Amino acid sequence: MNALCDLNRGAIETRLRKEVIGCLHAKFTLWLQGRGLKLHRTGESIDPVRKQPHVLYIKLDGVDASASELFTVRGASVEQMKAMCTALPLCHGFNSEGQFKSKITSKAKSPAIDLYLKQTVLGVKQNKSLSSTEAGVFASHDEEYRNMESSLKIYIYDTPIGKEIPSLEDYKYGVEHLFITLLSKSKFRTLDPMLATFFLVPSRCTAYRKSVSNLKTGIQVASTITAEMVTHVIHRYPHWNASLGADHFYICAHDMGTRVTSAANQNLLRNAVALVNTADILERTFVVHKDISVPPHPGRGSILWSKMGQGGAPFDPSKRVRGPVRPKLLELFRQDADILVVNGHMSDHDYMNALKTTTFCLCPRGNVAWSPRVMDALWFGCIPVIIADYYVPPLYGLIDWAAMSITVPESQVSLLS
Repeated sequence: MNALCDLNRGAIETRLRKEVIGCLHAKFTLWLQGRGLKLHRTGESIDPVRKQPHVLYIKLDGVDASASELFTVRGASVEQMKAMCTALPLCHGFNSEGQFKSKITSKAKSPAIDLYLKQTVLGVKQNKSLSSTEAGVFASHDEEYRNMESSLKIYIYDTPIGKEIPSLEDYKYGVEHLFITLLSKSKFRTLDPMLATFFLVPSRCTAYRKSVSNLKTGIQVASTITAEMVTHVIHRYPHWNASLGADHFYICAHDMGTRVTSAANQNLLRNAVALVNTADILERTFVVHKDISVPPHPGRGSILWSKMGQGGAPFDPSKRVRGPVRPKLLELFRQDADILVVNGHMSDHDYMNALKTTTFCLCPRGNVAWSPRVMDALWFGCIPVIIADYYVPPLYGLIDWAAMSITVPESQVSLLS
């Protein structure tokens, strides 16, 4: 592969247009063939048999991105660059100057440049004899996505309940604060409830729980505030009663998850959509067909890495070996040369270095099914090995977890070695 062509940026700049495109095409084709795939046109399924991602590109006029650059290609058309970016998993987008990006960290106005952002969604299962119905669903996805972007409007209730408790930007439960913050600033928010398609009940269960030190008391505080907030919404606004909460949703990233509804109006649990980390099918209050499993934390670089784990704070290691799986892993692999099992605290530096240099990262359940280690592993390029029966991975149905992780039944952990 390395002998086929040199993708060093300086070398590419000196190549003729036709040689560069031909070289890239050949490299991508071989890379795909090695994985049993083939180069395809944008919008087509990569593999004719398996369920594979469908790639869309969002064009941002007069915008460029600050990002890690993969390489630069001169003279290729937009469609050619789309095909190249689609074939390369590391590519997250490109600009009209032919600069391919591996990670887009920020965007800024740039009048002479257009940015193309790669968006991957799970397509329908393809085979050689697609039915007309299946083909129609797959072909109409682009239009449905555009319609969603133009029509989706979310109203965030303005309620004084719980406002005295400050927001909490916590590493482990970081998605809760970030989701509400970004949604409040997004184009999907509407200030007119009559235009809304969905309504957010802005409960911040993690902040409420952390407002007191005792766990049991904190959960009670969170449940009480959430119940009061829903009662306020029901009595002040007409929208809840119009659907009994079916077009409402809330987010709770803490381990209590949907159990935060215990003291609230029963329709919050029954009808409203929950965005939670604790997506456990065995959890009585988690409804698989309605609720959504979200990524535990957003992985925002040094801002949150400083809070990783216990952040250097002392703790009792025995309390970390909890649940039905972790003690078994410790017993089985404490002396195993191929599996690193740590019974104690790792510094942030050592933990991140272990993630960077490890091929497979074990993500066993603790007292609950989910673990922030799933996202820790992904951010550092380590393949998550999920050991949590009945756990619904984040954004399941949109992300093909079978292609990027390994699931091991709890009863078979002894076979890992």
